[in-house]
Amino acid sequence: MFEISIEHIIVTLGYIGIFGLMISNGIISFPPSQVLYIITGFFIFTGELNLALVSFIGASGNTIGNIILYELSRKKGLEYIAAFKLFPLREIKKVQVVFKKRGAWFIFLGKLLPAIKVFIPIVAGIGLMNRALYVPIIFIASFLWSLIFIGIGFFFGKNAELFGIYSVVLIIVALTAVFAFYKYMNSQSIVKEVEKLDSND
Repeated sequence: MFEISIEHIIVTLGYIGIFGLMISNGIISFPPSQVLYIITGFFIFTGELNLALVSFIGASGNTIGNIILYELSRKKGLEYIAAFKLFPLREIKKVQVVFKKRGAWFIFLGKLLPAIKVFIPIVAGIGLMNRALYVPIIFIASFLWSLIFIGIGFFFGKNAELFGIYSVVLIIVALTAVFAFYKYMNSQSIVKEVEKLDSND
């Protein structure tokens, strides 16, 4: 049902629909960008959409959404963002600690990790990351993210059941990366840092 609604928006509004959906994704992580790009990948295969335009427009929309979330986090702070209950507060604090330790490289890599990428604009905003550095990093990572899932849709169709062996490999790599990151994020040193933040609140 949800996939059909995304497909309907893309078919009806084309690139404008993709742009709007990805702005929403950049702010509230909804709709899932993976689903959107897989569907657009199929339409690129059929010749109804252009690869370069979809990637550029999708990455631009996601970047704008991420900038909005970044600016809200920078101006209002963690308590304001937490009040919406869209993002787990403790997980944000863990990512915040890792950002302080790893800096800009973490922002780039984090944007390419499922389940982690949603927190990136928040911690960058709270950490007062330089805007001139933040924006291009987000755009480049968003562009690369789009190419991965557009490729899946292009080669295997818009239906998740048709992904095949390449998507299985991709999922295994992604899960391994996320597992390794979560293991680090829940390590004793990070947890202690989070406890310090909690005690200062």
